Order: sequence, then C-alpha cells, then structure tokens
Amino acid sequence: MKPEPTSRAQVCASFSRAAGTYAGHATVQQAMADWLAEWLPAQRSGRALELGAGTGVFTRKLLPWTGALTATDLAAAMCEQGRAALPQVDWRVMRAEAPVSEPACDWIFSSSMLQWMDDPAAVFAAWREVLPIGGRVLAGLFAAGSLPELRALTGPGASPLHWRPPAEWDEALALGGLRRVRSEAGTRVFYHDTALGLLRSLHGVGAAPVTQVSAGRLRSLLREYEARHREERGVPASWEFYRFEAERVE
Repeated sequence: MKPEPTSRAQVCASFSRAAGTYAGHATVQQAMADWLAEWLPAQRSGRALELGAGTGVFTRKLLPWTGALTATDLAAAMCEQGRAALPQVDWRVMRAEAPVSEPACDWIFSSSMLQWMDDPAAVFAAWREVLPIGGRVLAGLFAAGSLPELRALTGPGASPLHWRPPAEWDEALALGGLRRVRSEAGTRVFYHDTALGLLRSLHGVGAAPVTQVSAGRLRSLLREYEARHREERGVPASWEFYRFEAERVE
C-alpha cells in the first residue's frame, strides 16, 4: 500500500517536538547556513523577513542587521527557542506560503526549509507580493539526490518529501514571477558514528515527521545501511545543496 502524503500539520508537529533538540542535531543545517551566508549582501540593512527560521541557525548569520529583521517559523516552539537565544530579533509564527510584511520587505531569507513546500511556484508568487521592485530572495535548500544511501534501501514513497532538482526550482522561480540572479549546487557528505546516529539526527531536527516502516523493518534497514556503506570515517550520508538569489523585477 502506498504511504499517505505527509501533511503540513504533521510537519509542523514534528518540528515543534524537535525544538529543544534541533540545535544539537543541526549539523547539516549549520553547513547550509554557513554556505548560504557567503552570499549575504555587504550592506546588511533594510527590511528583512526570514521564513522557516527554526531556532535561528541562519538568523545568527544575518546579525548585526540595521533595520527591521523578522524571523518566522510555522512551529511556535521553534520561535520560542529562537526568541530566547536572539531576543533582539522580532520573532513571529508565520506560514512560509503566506508571508506578511507591512510595508514590503527588501529581503526574504530562507535556509534549509523550502524542500518542505508542496507547491514552490505558488510559494514564490506569494513571496513576490511582499517584495518591492528590486526586492531580493536569498535561499538555500536540499535538492534531489539527497540521502541516496538511505533512499536506496527504503525505496520510493518512504520519504516525507518530494525531492526536486535545481532545474525544477529554477522553473518554479520563473513561474512565481521572480528572476534568478545566480545559483549554485553542490554535494556534501556527512559522517555519522552509526546508521542509527544518522536516523537520530533526522529525528532530532524534526525531519522525520512520520514513520513509514515497521520497527522490525527499520532495524533491518539500519543493519543493511551499515553493511553497505560503513567506511573508516563512519557511516556517510550525502546531501545535495542548492542556493540561489532571485529578484522581483516588475
């Protein structure tokens, strides 16, 4: 039987549960934030909106910011953690699919979040509405080709995500009315002590909102993962990183 699609409510609940453990397991998300921060504007000023901020992994890269900086997340518990760590930032619960900014914001930032969106073109069209002409988006996400070692064992349908290649993200930007200014993709490999350690890291950041396999099957998968992929450095997990900058031109 084909698994049911993961709902936004399930995703929100999973990230809410992970709010307290997120920072301790966000190695991959931290690497994305570091990489995306290389493209931050030299002048960190104006009105900025970060969507899917989590507990503030990328938010820290934006500071110090001159002007209005609002960090948002769908999960209230994530915002609570972020507010406690970065009280100088305006934290709000907000859906990335329906951003609110009055007046319009000069920048929209997003790191390690967009892969969870069901309809990227509609999301980008909504983002366009809160940007002025010349307003920019800077975002990093995980693209198709991520976690191939795990997905080869679990098979299609076990992932809570629909993984998209960079070309599909570029098409969604155009359909949403945004012009891609620049983009880059790259593969990163992260090592874990065990396959169970990899699974715990995914749960620790909230990236495993539903269980698609039985406990017995899961134990078998972890043993097979170890047998197939263990190296001297540990158990590898490959991720496809994608970053882009886009602009509203009309």
